[in-house]
Amino acid sequence: MDELTLTLVSITFFGLIIGGIFLLVHRSQTKNEQGIIQFASENGWIYESIREPLIWGLSLKSAQWTLEAVSRSSGSDTEPDMTTTWHAKIPGSTLLIGPRSSQMDAGRFGNVLIHQVFQLALGAEADGLTEVQTGSKTFRQKYMLWARNPAEVTGLLTADFESTLLNWKGTPPLIKRTSHGLEIKIRGARLKKMEEIRALTSIGNMLIAHLQTNGDNK
Repeated sequence: MDELTLTLVSITFFGLIIGGIFLLVHRSQTKNEQGIIQFASENGWIYESIREPLIWGLSLKSAQWTLEAVSRSSGSDTEPDMTTTWHAKIPGSTLLIGPRSSQMDAGRFGNVLIHQVFQLALGAEADGLTEVQTGSKTFRQKYMLWARNPAEVTGLLTADFESTLLNWKGTPPLIKRTSHGLEIKIRGARLKKMEEIRALTSIGNMLIAHLQTNGDNK
């Protein structure tokens, strides 16, 4: 076998391998998308695939909430901005659930820092927020729960709710309820796997069920 023939055989061989990999990835993505579509259909939700020049991803809509998991490009060579947002039009007094960081445990200084961050992010809606010491010890070590009306969150942290957040893979969600509604946001991540979508919608539906029963809706 001469050198030219060997080169052509090598190119063909590696081309087949690369083509096979792309085919397997495409099949996996298609299977995952079909699973999400079926999941949405079973629950009476509307699924939409978002395919635009500078934005792509998916959206789900139910009678109570919307979920959008997208990547946005500025058109330059920089990495796209990825965000997943779940939103329901359920306004009320401020409620925050988010991951705990080491800076948030610095005693009085830590509390001052937290309130400054809340004030910058929420303005007047941050007034009166109090950290609620509820839930399991493991949950309190990993997450913080702040509320303007602590009585409202009594019973919120069920075993299923805690388990879903504690077992979350990747960037943990930030849960926020203000006068503008209820929101779960994951910055820097576009959820696209079936199990991720299922987990996020599960958290949202548990929040809706609890807050509609116990919320002040102010």
